[in-house]
Amino acid sequence: MPSRRGATAIAFLILCALGACSSGGKPESAMAPPAPGANAGGEPLALAPRKAAAQSIAMTVNQDELSKAIERLRISKKKKQESPFEQAGADLNSDGRAKALVLFTGPEWCSPQGCTLVVFEPSDVGFKPVSQVIGVKAPVAVGPGSNAGWRDLIVKTGAGKVVRLQFTGGGYPLNAANQADASADVAESEILIQPANSQTATASPPAGEPAPR
Repeated sequence: MPSRRGATAIAFLILCALGACSSGGKPESAMAPPAPGANAGGEPLALAPRKAAAQSIAMTVNQDELSKAIERLRISKKKKQESPFEQAGADLNSDGRAKALVLFTGPEWCSPQGCTLVVFEPSDVGFKPVSQVIGVKAPVAVGPGSNAGWRDLIVKTGAGKVVRLQFTGGGYPLNAANQADASADVAESEILIQPANSQTATASPPAGEPAPR
């Protein structure tokens, strides 16, 4: 009986012979190599483009200027006391400047339907509010879509729904209730403000520290 090594060599020679037959009897070196960009069958390769990771739009805001704007808003709205809040900065309209999203969580700004989300925009005289939305609960995220040049906001309502806030010429909707469902956008959204039990900002964060996220 042939040794195991001999049997292996015989099997290898048989496979090589079968390969030559399947190639028309030509040795491997005589076969034309596949053209560049083609597979073994000569057909062009379909190269799927690599999907780039979404670039974050989060930005750091000028905390001193934002604190002044929040105080001006409190006085204009005749709120009796400073309110705790959660905040984030983001370039919502791709102009390279950070907008400030502030979710007030104090009793004067909240109801069973949710709390007040204010979007501030930088100006020559500091931050100024461009939108005030009631009925909002964290998390607050920026969605994949946009309208009128501003990114959609994806928020939770007091009823536990996830809705889309779309910007119009006058700002975001005044009330988060009854806005379009945005459950399908959650996977592609970037969270800007976490729920209060995750991270909470105070009305006066230490000077020089980055904005809470």
